Amino acid sequence: MGERHRLALGVLVSGSGTNLQAIIDAIAAGTLHARVAVVISNKADAYGLERARLAGVPAVHIDPAGSEGSGAYNHEVREVLEGHGVELVVMAGYMRLLGVEVLRAFPGAVINLHPALLPAFPGATAIRDAFEWGVKITGVTVHFADEEFDRGPILCQEPVVVEETDTLETLETRIHEVEHRLLPHAIGLIAMERVRVEGRRVNISEE
Repeated sequence: MGERHRLALGVLVSGSGTNLQAIIDAIAAGTLHARVAVVISNKADAYGLERARLAGVPAVHIDPAGSEGSGAYNHEVREVLEGHGVELVVMAGYMRLLGVEVLRAFPGAVINLHPALLPAFPGATAIRDAFEWGVKITGVTVHFADEEFDRGPILCQEPVVVEETDTLETLETRIHEVEHRLLPHAIGLIAMERVRVEGRRVNISEE
């Protein structure tokens, strides 16, 4: 018998790509049955692109400034994803709003990683916002993306306690540690076909 199908991932990054690395490492360790088909970044100098190259994964930079508006940029992103046979789009530290051109091409197949317990603290400065607000518990969310920013159905969450001794930097470090575990786990649930979305609720079946 041939090898069981591996879910083809298209990973979108804007920065260092540590969550991409967590995905690559989980696949290499055999704990995540998927494959990274392509990595796309809006930043030419994003180290996530280099991580992709080192792993033998196609790495594509798409410059938003080179497109005639966000619609044209997102159309190009969609074409690259489709050209590499992507089945699940993963936003892993992607600091742009993903357009309808991509979302409608991959219905129910786009997930986003967010460093807070949504719906609390949406947006790009979630860790700082939670820290400055003085909350005692924050965390990490993986959710399905839709046309409302940071509002799609929640797939999984993990809390992180804010310690009295925490600085913003130590809190960031512990949140990133949870991200590196939770994102591969979430992808694995989808790869194992254990996830069903019903409205805003996400049901996860037993193995």
